[in-house]
Parts: sequence; C-alpha cells; structure tokens
Amino acid sequence: MSALTALIAAVLVLFLGAGICLLPLRNTTRAGVGIFSQLLATVLVLVTVLPVLFGAEQVVGDLAWAYPVGTLRVRLDALGAFFLAWSLPMTLLGSIYAVGYMRPFFNSKRNLGVHFALLNLTSVSFLLVYTGEHALVFLLGWEIAALAAWLLVIWDYTNQKVRFAGFNYLVSTHIGLIFLVAAFMIMYTHSGSWFLTSFGDWLSKSGGTERNIVFLLLVTSFGLKSAFFPFHSWLPRAHAAAPAHVSALMSGVIHKAGLYALIRFILLIGTPDEWMGWFLIVFSACSALIGGLYTVGQRDLKRMLGYSSTENVGIAGIGFGVGCLGLSWGIPSLAALGFAGGLLHLLNHAFFKCLLFYAAGAVYQVMHSVDMERLGGLARLMPLTAASFIIGGVAISALPPLNGFASEFVIYSGLFSGAAAGVWAELGLCVAAALLAFVGAVSALSITRAFGVVFLGAPRDASVPAAKEASRWMLVPMGIHSAGVIVLGVIPAFGFMLVRGPTELAMGPLPASAAAVLSPIIDSLTRIGMISGGLVASIALVLWLRSKLTSKPAASHVTWICGYAAPSPRMQYTGASFSSDFGSHFRSLMVLLRRKKSPVGYFPSDSYLITDCVDAVERRLFSVIGRGDASAAELSKKLREDDPRIAFAAALIAVVVIAWLMLLLWGPLR
Repeated sequence: MSALTALIAAVLVLFLGAGICLLPLRNTTRAGVGIFSQLLATVLVLVTVLPVLFGAEQVVGDLAWAYPVGTLRVRLDALGAFFLAWSLPMTLLGSIYAVGYMRPFFNSKRNLGVHFALLNLTSVSFLLVYTGEHALVFLLGWEIAALAAWLLVIWDYTNQKVRFAGFNYLVSTHIGLIFLVAAFMIMYTHSGSWFLTSFGDWLSKSGGTERNIVFLLLVTSFGLKSAFFPFHSWLPRAHAAAPAHVSALMSGVIHKAGLYALIRFILLIGTPDEWMGWFLIVFSACSALIGGLYTVGQRDLKRMLGYSSTENVGIAGIGFGVGCLGLSWGIPSLAALGFAGGLLHLLNHAFFKCLLFYAAGAVYQVMHSVDMERLGGLARLMPLTAASFIIGGVAISALPPLNGFASEFVIYSGLFSGAAAGVWAELGLCVAAALLAFVGAVSALSITRAFGVVFLGAPRDASVPAAKEASRWMLVPMGIHSAGVIVLGVIPAFGFMLVRGPTELAMGPLPASAAAVLSPIIDSLTRIGMISGGLVASIALVLWLRSKLTSKPAASHVTWICGYAAPSPRMQYTGASFSSDFGSHFRSLMVLLRRKKSPVGYFPSDSYLITDCVDAVERRLFSVIGRGDASAAELSKKLREDDPRIAFAAALIAVVVIAWLMLLLWGPLR
C-alpha cells in the first residue's frame, strides 16, 4: 500500500466509522465502532507519517476535480507529519476517555453515536489541514474542525450557558475564517493559483505593503484559532462548558492547527522581514503574560486551564518569533533554537495540558463540580487523579525533571544566545526572556493554588458528593499522558528527534548545514535528560524508602488550635485568599469583582464573600456591543422607516462608496 493510499484509506475509515456511529445501534456499540475506526486510522497514518518525519521523501498526490476547482493536491512533508504523528493518537486517547466520562449517558436516550462521529470528523480535519496543498482542501479541513468542535462543546445544549459558550466560539472562529479567506483571495489574485506553493512563490518574491497586509491577516486568523490575546475570550467559556475530553482535545490538539498554519506560511515566506519576528514576539509575549495572570484569579478549574492555554501558545509563539529573527538576520543557530523550541513546546503542551484537563474531568465526573472553593481533600480519595494533576502541574510550570522544562530551555537558549543583530536587539530578547521567567513563576503559583485548594486540606462544601477514584477508562489515558510527560522530560532528545525534520525544513533558506547547527542542541538536551533522569530516580527512591520505613501509620492527634475548640473547613485558605496579595499588584490588568454579605450580630447565620476574576477583553467587548445596540435603537426611533428620502439617501451613499472603491482598486477610467 502506497503512502497516499494509506492516507486516503484512513480518511475513508474515519468517515465509515462516523456513519456507522449514526446508525440505530446501542450506545456501547457506537462507542466501540468509533474507537476501533480511530485506532485503525491512527495505525494507517502513523505508518505513513513516521518515515516522512524521520527523513523519507515527501508524499505528494493529485486528484482531478471538476471546474472551477481543478486539480486537488495533497502534500505530506516533515511539518505536517510532525503534527499528524501525535494529533490522531491523542484524539484516540480522548475517545477512550470519553467512554468513562460519558458513562452516565450510555443507558439513556441520548445518541452517543453523534459524539463519537464528531470525534472521527475531528481526525479527518487534521488529515485535510496538515496535508492540504490546495487552498480548498485546507479550508475544508479548517471548517470541519471548527464545526465539529462547536458541536462537541454544546453537548449539554439544554444549558443556556453552554449554548452561549458554543455560540461565542462559533462566531470567533468564523471571524477568523473571514480573515483567512481575505488573505487567500489576495494571494490568489497575485499568484493565479490555489496551490499553497504558488502562494509561497508570490510571498517569497514580493514585498511591501500587500505582503505585510497578508501577514497581518494571517496572524489575526491564526490568533483567533489558537486563542492568542486579545482574541482569546471564547476560550475559557468553551473549556468550562465542554466535556473534559473535548476541552483537552481543543486545547492540546485541535487549536494547534492555528500554530501549524502560522509556521506553514512563515516557511512559504522564506525569509521574513525583521519586523515580523519582533511582531510575533511582542504579540506572543502579551498572550503569555495575560494568560498567565488570569490563571491566578480563576475559581473554575477548567477556566483556569483554559487561560493557561493562551499562556502556552504565547510561549510557543515567542519561539517562532525568535526563529523568524534568525531567518531574517541569516543566523542559523538562532533560527534552529527558535523553531525547535516552539515546536517542542507544542508537543509537550499537548501532553501535559490534556493530562490536566483529564484530571479536572475526573474531579467533575465524581464531584459534579470544578469550583475550587467548594472542593478540598481529594488527594486521599483520588490519589491517582491527584498524582496525574501534580505531574501535569509541574510540567506546565516548566520545572525539572518534566517535559515543560526542556522545551522552554531551548527557547531560553535562543533568547540568551547572544546572536542578535545589535545591542538593542539583544536587549529586546533579554526583556522577552525576563518576561518568560515571570510567566513561569506565575504558572507555578496558579498550579500550587489549584492543587492545594482542590486536593489538599478538607472538603469545603458538605453538599458535594463523596469522592472516589475515577473510572479505568479515564485513568488509562491519564496514565499514558503522564508517562509521555515523564519520558519527554527524562529523554528530551527523543522529543527533539520528532521536531528535527520540521526544524530543518524551517532552516531551508539558510546556507548552513543543519547537522552542524542542531548537534549542540541535541548535546544540551542529552545533558538535561541525564540530570532529569537522576532527579526522577532520586524522587522514586525517596518514595520507596518512605513506603518501606513507615510500615505502620504515625500516631496522630489534634493540632494546636490556640484555645479555639471549634475549627471547621471554612477556616481553610480559599483560592481567592491564596492569590489575593498577588492579584492586588495587577489590578490594572485583572478585573476582580466581589460580591459579599457582611455578617450581622454576634452569631451571624449567613454571610459570604465571593471573588470572581472576569475577562477584561470580554467585558469591554460586551460593553461596546451594548452601547452600540442602544445607539442603534435610539437612532431607529428618530428615523421614520416609511420616509422615502431615507432610502434614497442610503442608496446614494452606497453608490458613492462602491464607485470610490472601484477607483481605488483600478484607477480612474481612461
């Protein structure tokens, strides 16, 4: 079977599995068919992409189509192979997790086949986007991913908040589609072809205003797709509303398509302008900073993880900005460090972010809540879930010995490489590195806060159900992701092997030998792996000795309570109190709303203080929309709809605007 045939077979298998899932069968049968088709398609794709990822020839194929589409072309190179190598396996793990998470619905009247069919269509969208050489194929996969994710988000469609979150996501992603289509139309006008390589020919040979406009249109579209600041407001709502495995796949896998497209068009440009690299660094640094700050103020565990996605795409974007500067300045080492660090961080983020969402989903499935202020003490009753969360938390905080540290180390190496073209450029990269270090500290604070409040202490709300460990269907994907986080931390050179092919592709315009440039990076990662391996072994040894030396439980007694004889769970730290001092220093960026009822009398029966950190961008957007709606309503009252003079004036204005646009585009008539 040829490589192209295997890719086509994978698409057909996924479509067939999705179709069978929609048949009137038992929900268990539908789920089984969905998972089996995912497994078969994943095997077919891995057999095809792994050789390409490790140096084999690209896979190119044409399919004749009717006018006006013409020939449809697919191309699988090292970049597309890298994304496919983990996107489909992680979607398969998400489908397995869904069996445990959706267990209450298996015996209900709900048709779970639709859910698993949409997961299959999500995998189809990956194949179309990551191999699409024709703009139509690319856009088709882009739209399938958006619609499938929207329908997955609104699974609990009877809930008004879920419907609103889904609508918010749908509008945001289609605004991004408008920008993308606009950029494609400009490139088609100049290239006369719908092939991405033809777009690249024009982008690499032209310059000036039009190429700059296309670059900004593309970055806006891809920023909306991947939830960069300030285009992120749909993300926390969607993650809070969606089932946990959908949130995991959206954050870890689906919206990586935006970053894939960003890298793809950087490669098509060839040698970016210097301002493009600085623009990406500033744009991404703002995302990392704002996303990190907002994680500290959230009380909803899934919203917190949603904001951390904005933080981490910003971190990867800083790497890509450094890579663009390396291409612009003609410095191979800087380009390699930037692109390798950014790509490796995307892979690592997919592992630890899915793991964190799966742990949060296990908490929700058992406790029916992810409100941190209502939870507590879950580590004793859900030890495997707690262990998974802390592994993912250490990784997302970029702490050794786990994988988040390795990828951010490569990005830091680029920022501190000393290869910048000038003193001011070096200073700019150092400022970006300092901000990245601050973001890492904020991430560690937010994870410490979340783990301490949710898993340590005592339960804060007696109304939530008693905790127990999650289903094995949920624990298996969590275990696999935990293993991936540890392996990529202890053996970071293995992760670099996966990103080496795409990095060499990005270094194409530079004359230096890829092996000579990449070897020092591999040597550094190997040394990091040895240190991380020793640290993991030491931790394992300490835990083993602790289990052997503490054969019987230590004697316990009540702690010293300063003479106060009535302690209660309400006396514990809350998430809001834990981060209140930090948040007070960033009131200009974090909008904190407080609702309270003060205690009255000597023995108050009811009082509370609730602190919410709301999204400043969303709050401002809704405020503008509200004022615009009020202004339109006021204007409509003043204007008489049946007055023909109003219609005539509107038509005249439209004709003048159209004529002005025609003169602007084609010049005066001759």
